[in-house]
Amino acid sequence: MFILFHQLPLAAMFLAVLVLSIAACWILIGLVRFAIPRLGYRLDEPLPIRDSIINTCGGLFALIVAFSAAGIWNDAVSARTAVQREADAVETALTLAVVLPEDTRSALTNGLQTYLREVVAVDWPAMAKSTPLSDVIFDKSEKHLLGAIHLVSRQNEVAAYAPLLNQLLEIRHARLARLAASVAGITWAQWCAMWLISTATMLSIIICNSHAFRMQIVAAHLYVVVVSAAYFVILAHDRPFIGRISIQPTAFQGLMHR
Repeated sequence: MFILFHQLPLAAMFLAVLVLSIAACWILIGLVRFAIPRLGYRLDEPLPIRDSIINTCGGLFALIVAFSAAGIWNDAVSARTAVQREADAVETALTLAVVLPEDTRSALTNGLQTYLREVVAVDWPAMAKSTPLSDVIFDKSEKHLLGAIHLVSRQNEVAAYAPLLNQLLEIRHARLARLAASVAGITWAQWCAMWLISTATMLSIIICNSHAFRMQIVAAHLYVVVVSAAYFVILAHDRPFIGRISIQPTAFQGLMHR
């Protein structure tokens, strides 16, 4: 479900989050104003609930948002590093291929160029859909990389080509790191915790201001805007290869015509 949010334009994403938050806000307001008279209280009298519960819930929500944001930042840095490592290793391998016999060099260069095309045309759209790593679609590009590794490792004087072989292995290591980063992000446990804590905080605000209807609406909607902004930032950056501000295969595209 969150994939649909990730793929929205940023303005539409924020609007969708805001609309859902406002809808939840009014549902809670309606439930509170329906329940208070039936619990033996009047709507115009303050309820015996301390305002400190709002501070406690708000602090917990801020803590889990900060914890999640730190994880998202680390995932994004790891993803960008893996992409750059992979592209740099491909470039170095293409450069070192000059030490090979001409026929082998041509086969290796063609294999790496095909690998680059498959990464851009197949891997990136699959990562943008959060495709599981076990899907066979990722085998299309990997088979060309494995073919290049086998080609070099079968050479008679493999020790002379050790730097080239090391770069090919570095491509594979960076590729695995890139694919792992493509499915990283906020877990369902974190999403559930954030939703429960933010909903509990909103409910506390609505209950504590139930005796003043206008203040209840103003306070609840101010909190809705703040929470929507927090959810928007997390959704926009949650998956490094999904969305309008995702990592693009620019580094690979620049190597495709070498």
